Amino acid sequence: MTSNIQSLSGLRVVGYARVSTQAQGEKGYGLAAQQDVMRQYCAANGLQLLTITYDVVSGGSVEKMHGRATAIAAIESGLADALLVRALDRATRDQLDAASIFKRANKNGWRLLDCDRADSGDPSQRLLADIRIAMAAEEKRKISERTREGMRRAKAQGKHIGRPSRIDPVVVEGIVEMRQEGLSAKAIAEVLDGTDIRPPGGGRGWSDSTIRRVLAREGVA
Repeated sequence: MTSNIQSLSGLRVVGYARVSTQAQGEKGYGLAAQQDVMRQYCAANGLQLLTITYDVVSGGSVEKMHGRATAIAAIESGLADALLVRALDRATRDQLDAASIFKRANKNGWRLLDCDRADSGDPSQRLLADIRIAMAAEEKRKISERTREGMRRAKAQGKHIGRPSRIDPVVVEGIVEMRQEGLSAKAIAEVLDGTDIRPPGGGRGWSDSTIRRVLAREGVA
């Protein structure tokens, strides 16, 4: 690990941050935290952070990730040496797309880095990166599927789903389960934003504060 840290020193990097909803983008949920971690990582490892681009879009909407495209274009024009993200799932949650990015980086002589020390320029890290991306994709798929199954069961029992004035018990159960599996309030909000479950009050997106209130009522830390 020491040699990898040394090899990073002096690299010019463009940071990239992503959140899933417009509400998160407008309120700063997630974006500021990702940027702070990237700045701290660069300062600790001698990286030159030139700028940070961002997207407010689901990780599955690759064609709409214009901030990522801008960052890569800047790197490939010679302005920087690497693309830095807080975690690999901020760059993509699609395994095929991730493989394409790694291939493009290797072909064009730049590196994809994250603040958990993934590095496309280090062959020993490639398998670990593939596993982490696959795990993130599978985690999201399983949680979304369990939530949809719960919604279907509730509808079959005659319950009304998606009322703007309250959170259905089935959804509350899903939130608690996700928290017990180790997801943060922000991560849970992003998962719910990726489904057709509307937030209470008819807002445009779930917020981590709403998730925390639900968890507090249920006595879950």
